Amino acid sequence: MIIRHLNIKNFGTINDRTLEFSPGINVLYGENENERTTIHTYIKSMFFKDISEAISDNAVFVGPLKSATEQDLIRELQKFMAGCQGTGDGAMDLGRAMQMLKMSRKGYQVQAERKQKETEQERQKLLTKMDDIRNELNEIQKELVQIDEKEGSLRMRPGDESGEIILDERMAEAKARRNGFAVGMLISAFAGILGLILSAIIADSIAVSLTVAVAAAGLVGLCGKQQMKYAREFQKRIRMKKRWISRQEKLKCSKESLRQDCDEKETELRNIQEEYREYEENSCLPTSEERELQALNMAMETIERLSGNIHLQFGRRLQTRTSQILREVTGGKYQDVLMDAACHMTVTAGDGTVALEHLSRGTLELIYFAMRMAAGELLCQEESLPMILDNIFGMYEEEDLAAVLRWMYKEKRQIIISTCSKREMELLDREEIPCQKLILS
Repeated sequence: MIIRHLNIKNFGTINDRTLEFSPGINVLYGENENERTTIHTYIKSMFFKDISEAISDNAVFVGPLKSATEQDLIRELQKFMAGCQGTGDGAMDLGRAMQMLKMSRKGYQVQAERKQKETEQERQKLLTKMDDIRNELNEIQKELVQIDEKEGSLRMRPGDESGEIILDERMAEAKARRNGFAVGMLISAFAGILGLILSAIIADSIAVSLTVAVAAAGLVGLCGKQQMKYAREFQKRIRMKKRWISRQEKLKCSKESLRQDCDEKETELRNIQEEYREYEENSCLPTSEERELQALNMAMETIERLSGNIHLQFGRRLQTRTSQILREVTGGKYQDVLMDAACHMTVTAGDGTVALEHLSRGTLELIYFAMRMAAGELLCQEESLPMILDNIFGMYEEEDLAAVLRWMYKEKRQIIISTCSKREMELLDREEIPCQKLILS
């Protein structure tokens, strides 16, 4: 991608300005920093709104190191190198995929937890219902025991002497006594009347007849009372049998009803137990949400492995390309830029290795430039993007800046040097390096 020209109308503080750019080196000179910043913002909003922030910041827009001391500068270099190694081009796509997977996983986690909670609530309902049914069965069993005891008191249980037979026997005895006294009363009455007649004939005496009649009447009365007593006893026995039969029928009905309830409760309990067993068996199987979570976790693990490999490969390529650029701009004085696992950077020079802490500010600036150029190349392999360098050469020695300008011209990449100093344009002219100059008034 190459920016040919800009036609800016009513953007920020700029109104109706056209800027023409060349494919190679361009110098955007202006002492007004706000105006240059407005142009940078316009370029970013017009041309680079669809690229990621990581590529925009690392491969297109390059700002100066803002460190007051060399130690701060070293930390900034190490931080940039470490951060850039974790921003590989493929890793950025994987990072977006990872974020999408994390969002999906969160949704499925919420669904799985809700479903698990609902399942647990249903399981608890089944357990509670089973306990309730068992309690009801225990109550039914207690009532059956009580009925069995009442049947025992009424001699209704098999093996016991039947209460009905006993009542029948007692009724028969009362009936026999009643009937016996009735017969006795008739005989006594007959005997009294006969004795009265015989006494009258034999004694021919009224007094004797009266005595016999009174005795006969007394005997009849006594027999009648006794007969009434046994008659009442007989009726009592009849009523007792009726009450016994009534209680027997009630107990039988209650017992039958309780047994029926017991059978129904046992059937219900077996059904719920079977349903509970199914819940227990299904709880061992993953739900659809859990299967989705497993798949998402596997995908995320795979992405992490791929991302780790990409970071490692990108880090190696970044160090390799940074080293190549540094060798070229320093004429081979410095060769390899290395970073260890602890993010500590060193540079090989000649036969030895030098830590950044022992390098000059100018060399550190060159290392920063090499890293930024390398990152821009690696992050834009599919399509080369323009690079905008904003006041990054302020601390450069003339010799170092000339070497950097020669290297940029050799690379044939579109570069826009945004600066408030004329030094870059003067060096380009001195080195006879073609460039497009854009002077902001």
